Amino acid sequence: MTGGATFTLGGGQAALLFLVMMRCTGLVFTAPIFGHHSLPTLVKFGLAASLTIALAAGAGLHAGSLPLLLAAPLEIVIGMSLGFILGMGFDAIEIAGRVIAIQLGLSLGSVFSPTEQEASTAIDPFFSVLAGLTFLAMGLHLAVVKALANSFIVYPVGGGWPADLAQTGAQTIALALELGVRVALPVALVLLLVELSVALLARAIPQVNVFILGLPLKMLVGVVVLAMAMPSLIAGAQSIFRFVFNAATGGSVSA
Repeated sequence: MTGGATFTLGGGQAALLFLVMMRCTGLVFTAPIFGHHSLPTLVKFGLAASLTIALAAGAGLHAGSLPLLLAAPLEIVIGMSLGFILGMGFDAIEIAGRVIAIQLGLSLGSVFSPTEQEASTAIDPFFSVLAGLTFLAMGLHLAVVKALANSFIVYPVGGGWPADLAQTGAQTIALALELGVRVALPVALVLLLVELSVALLARAIPQVNVFILGLPLKMLVGVVVLAMAMPSLIAGAQSIFRFVFNAATGGSVSA
């Protein structure tokens, strides 16, 4: 005769599990890779539930916790804010791609992208794939889980809105976007020099049609420069991701 095992949850444990679930759900729906719109919603909820079970043991209720009805939406917002901050690396790299696309003249032919769900140029998917592959190669999908686990230590559940989270997010966003522009600057500068060279040529030889000569020349030089700049672009993407994760976690998660 075998006896069945029974598991019971007290009121405090149930509240803790629920609040952990709220934060995990908020992060999963906004974090890079985990929150991508191509991932089915049911899968995201299953992932959030799995993270809740795995991380609930390391979480604790804040002393003098808020009422559950007030704490639950705040935990969702905290999770979403953390996921948004961690996803700034992707946005910074995509901005670098937009800067290069503008210099290439590709912004004139931007079309709606079903994968990005917004208008994008022909070169945008390249930078999106570059960011995704770099993210996975650095093992940052695991670092997202570590950052979530660390958040339960830094910001215990039920403690209300962390005062420093908004400031950390604002500083991270501003500096990450600045890094994205810096990564694009060498390539953009070369393309600008090509454009200036074409302008000087048109000035010296008025018979030259700038519009017919300039755009194909910029495209050709741009493709060559991009191919030559691939190592520096990858290194720049890695530095952006390291900065974002260190800033978002206070350096407690190594990427």
